[in-house]
Amino acid sequence: MTYKSKFVLSILMLCMLPVFAMAQLPSKDGIHERGMMKNRTNVDKESSEYQIGIIKDTTRFRKSLMKFVGTSLVYDDAAENEEDILEEALPTTTSIHRKKTDFSNLNGAINLPLVDNRYKKFYSFPCEGVRVSSRFGPRRNRYHYGIDLSLRTGEPIKAMFDGRVRVAKRAGAYGNLVVVEHDNQLETYYAHLSRINVAPGDEIKAGEVLGLGGSTGRSTGPHLHLEIRYGGAAINPEDVINFNNFALLDDNLSLTKDNFRHHSIKQSNNNLAKNSRTSPRSKYTKVRKGESLASIAKRNGTTVKKLAKLNKIKGSKIKAGQKIRLR
Repeated sequence: MTYKSKFVLSILMLCMLPVFAMAQLPSKDGIHERGMMKNRTNVDKESSEYQIGIIKDTTRFRKSLMKFVGTSLVYDDAAENEEDILEEALPTTTSIHRKKTDFSNLNGAINLPLVDNRYKKFYSFPCEGVRVSSRFGPRRNRYHYGIDLSLRTGEPIKAMFDGRVRVAKRAGAYGNLVVVEHDNQLETYYAHLSRINVAPGDEIKAGEVLGLGGSTGRSTGPHLHLEIRYGGAAINPEDVINFNNFALLDDNLSLTKDNFRHHSIKQSNNNLAKNSRTSPRSKYTKVRKGESLASIAKRNGTTVKKLAKLNKIKGSKIKAGQKIRLR
């Protein structure tokens, strides 16, 4: 070994000495960091204390981790259900929901203008700097009739279009709710607000603040539950808005019966069960490239669990071209 090599090795050993020394020192809890080798007469006691220390540290870490991620995961627990929010046989103009129109036999399309610069009718996204935390569709044995947008409590919530406030009150699972009706007969719902800044009958313009975001009602974290309805029937907000850039998909909205298919699924399933003797035919679909059980379930108004059971699928793996039984 050359003199230079010896010198380098000596320097390295000197640098490592404090590390070895500290490894042998007991921690402030009296537990040695390296395997209880310091006191051989107390091995059992130190071993027990060492294991308890590991458990405590793991528990502290888990709690800290949950506290850290909790603010971004809790929104998915807040699902709305029309049947248990509103129990009214004949809704009135002051009810939370309008009486639903049946669009199952709708022929053609309903064309609704959303913005018109000539008449100074504009659009504004309800809140800035948000992300989608839960989408429209079936969720844990209930149907989610809107889209959830994560936010901080106190964030200003703005009206999407010009309109008149129809509902502004505490409304069961919705928490503090504002419903705005627009002149094209669309209605927009803004739920779980921490504060309501408007009253029924108020005229409001697109972009005006109607309340502050929060976590009231059936909610485990601050978020905005946004619904868009026509004729009392909910439509998927993603049929109206591009949630990648929060802009309108088009200045005009064209609605067909496909926009309302989810409303007739439950009744269709009940009718199918009642008329199984006269209508025994099953319904199938072929898996397209890139599709999953989840996307097929959403498209057909059912759940992954039901599809898996009906097709005897273990797990959720499917392949393009495969036939999936829907009923």
